[in-house]
Amino acid sequence: MSSFTAPLSTRKTLGGLIRVFRHRPLGWIEALLLILPGGFAVLTPLFYGFGRARYAARYFGPVAADHWSRPWYILAGIAFVVFLLAATYRLWRSRQYVAVHTGGLRLNLAGQRALRWEQIAGITTDTVSYHFLSISTRPHLQGVIYPNTGKPIQLTKEIQDLPELLTILKAKLYPRLLPNLQANLNSGQWLHFGRLAIQNRGIKLLNHMPKQDQPIPWSHVTHVDVDSGFLVVELCDRPQLKLPVSQIPNIELLIQLIQLGVNS
Repeated sequence: MSSFTAPLSTRKTLGGLIRVFRHRPLGWIEALLLILPGGFAVLTPLFYGFGRARYAARYFGPVAADHWSRPWYILAGIAFVVFLLAATYRLWRSRQYVAVHTGGLRLNLAGQRALRWEQIAGITTDTVSYHFLSISTRPHLQGVIYPNTGKPIQLTKEIQDLPELLTILKAKLYPRLLPNLQANLNSGQWLHFGRLAIQNRGIKLLNHMPKQDQPIPWSHVTHVDVDSGFLVVELCDRPQLKLPVSQIPNIELLIQLIQLGVNS
């Protein structure tokens, strides 16, 4: 059970605490992987410089000893500073968290911030893996929160139980967004989901040149689905539209509006 206690001001503005999702703590294995290379980087030039100083002092005097050893001591000092900064940064990351309240979020990530649900415009999720030569990392989930104002907030795999956090965020956010989106769609407005926009009469892909943003009538759309991390729009008279789901906020709402609102 979490020992997190929200400040009184937060409880007043965001309501009761539901759950805290913390950054992955620093474990023993990771600590060793941090300490061993750091210690090697610091001690190797330090002892080598000490050996050079003893040799120079024995055969050439103290001036040579200082001259021969100084670059290695400086290198050891730089390595120590880099190691200290890396360790401090990792410990700082381990103290980060996302606290979910009944009325919004308290985020302690790159900085501290509180967001009420009505201050959040959307969320994207994506499953990614990295490739190097023939080696691929294990796929992992990541997400991005889009506030109404300010920069997007990254949610990385380093947050414990991230899939559950994203599920809770969508469950809290989508019911608040859907009624307005449905009403705007019914009134003929364009609804924007990243680079994709829909209207009750058509769909369009937003490019950097507005003159090329030609709407496609729904009568020309044969199928819309998510496949292998992409939203695929099948068309009857032209090549399909294909966009990464990571570029489409609230993609579940987009699919729901297409299935319920547009088709009806």
